[in-house]
Amino acid sequence: MASDSPIFPESLISGLFIFVDAMEQRSLDYALIGGLASGYRSHARFTQDVDFLLQVPPMVLPELLEDLASKGFEFDLETTIRQWVQEHMTMLTYQHVQVDWLKPVLPVFQHVIDTAQQEEWLGHKIRIATAESLIVTKLVAFRRQDQLDIENLLAANQGQLDLDLVRQEVESIAEPDDTRLVQFEEMVSGFYSES
Repeated sequence: MASDSPIFPESLISGLFIFVDAMEQRSLDYALIGGLASGYRSHARFTQDVDFLLQVPPMVLPELLEDLASKGFEFDLETTIRQWVQEHMTMLTYQHVQVDWLKPVLPVFQHVIDTAQQEEWLGHKIRIATAESLIVTKLVAFRRQDQLDIENLLAANQGQLDLDLVRQEVESIAEPDDTRLVQFEEMVSGFYSES
């Protein structure tokens, strides 16, 4: 996919693959999510940041951060470690590109990492969340852009999605009458005629 990729800033692509290489060198579990991943799995759209779900053991974190700093990533070490440990998320920058890290604190987010697929993109191997997993993450956040991304993912992957898996994952963290699930079913009915 991603054949219709928009032209991204060089710093975004460089930061993405430097970070992925650092994760791969340490055999750390991760998945690219967010706008880049959604664009890869549907219709490419411009984005200015990079989002990852990842597992970084506490003993590896200082070494990983030191490595990233030596390659041009910027952050305050103390703040980054505190945010990662206490808030389960943090943000680094690479040449003005924001790189967001999210811990899989809910089982549904660990499933996103576990099911991510290794893809070849721009000459690099990278683990990207599946379309189903991206829909789940977008349903959790459910901002306007997330809703548009869900519609794009439904349209681009029509007939290939395991919609029951999406429902099962979201129902594990939301009530059946949750507005997000109701709106998701309305989106689905616009793209699929399920029997």
